[in-house]
Amino acid sequence: MRGMITMLDDYPDRVVVATLPSTHGHADGVDVILYDTFNLYLADGQELTHLLHETDAKVLILSRDLRPDLHALAYSLGATAWISMGAHADDLVRSIELTAAGEPTREPQSDRQGTGAGLTTREIEVLKLIAQGLSNQDIAEKLSVSVNTLKTHIRQVYRKIRVTTRSQAVSWAITHGLASPDELL
Repeated sequence: MRGMITMLDDYPDRVVVATLPSTHGHADGVDVILYDTFNLYLADGQELTHLLHETDAKVLILSRDLRPDLHALAYSLGATAWISMGAHADDLVRSIELTAAGEPTREPQSDRQGTGAGLTTREIEVLKLIAQGLSNQDIAEKLSVSVNTLKTHIRQVYRKIRVTTRSQAVSWAITHGLASPDELL
């Protein structure tokens, strides 16, 4: 978290950083709390539930692209605002400002189903099945295509959504409304 604080220190005219002594307090005077989803891996989620439902502050989830399961868990607990841990400082500050204003910090609604990325109907279907945890063989059988054809679709999807791994693709699918946390295996 020290790196995050250092990064935000470059924007003193836009954000003021404070460290909470405890996550179980009331966070008086705090507009936005940054919550690292890795804490969900270390604990049972009660901390995030408290922050989301028992404080006046809004919560901005910091999610690791390689842990879409933690991102999904944060959503299932009630989180609505998120940003990737890999975001640039300008994007993080803008997300904090949007969260404080009560505006969504996810991709615009018009891109919720992948259309903004230029995905075809078949590519969206492939991505949804990947997000459900199906293997390439299972997806190919379900779509009645060869595994090689499926791999071509997957490469196209990855290129269009700018990811390189399956877990990144799952995370992208979740954050763009192509998969809900309930659909994950």
